[in-house]
Amino acid sequence: MATGTGTTGGAGRGYRVEVEQLRAFAAQVRLLLADFQRHADGAATHGSSGIGRTAFGTFAEATEIHSRYNTMRDGLRDVLNQLQQAVDEAQKNAELTATNYEEHDRHTAKKLKLGDDGWSVANPSASSKVACEHTVAPPAPGGSTPAP
Repeated sequence: MATGTGTTGGAGRGYRVEVEQLRAFAAQVRLLLADFQRHADGAATHGSSGIGRTAFGTFAEATEIHSRYNTMRDGLRDVLNQLQQAVDEAQKNAELTATNYEEHDRHTAKKLKLGDDGWSVANPSASSKVACEHTVAPPAPGGSTPAP
């Protein structure tokens, strides 16, 4: 998020989401995920990293080493798959968040019409008019501040 003015609306020092940056982040994550799937996909890595039962020998310790190797290999596959899912979810969430902000901005722009002064609401509701009248005191004669 950024402060100040920008192309995504608003002015002043409030917070705002830069939707373009959010979309750029989602695109970068999508590229990262594609690269990850090409080089470190859990199922592909698991399939290409297997070795035969007798690769370490046929004695009891070699069989134990092979068993532990398979356990570690299965664990690595699971970690890679979880990482891939997390990156995929981050990309989808960033894209969805950007879309939600854009839809909210479109909805607000349709509903909110500004007055001629550029900052007040053109057609305030009756309750807004009443609330405004009660909270804004009229100026006192002669320019002085009225007593409380």
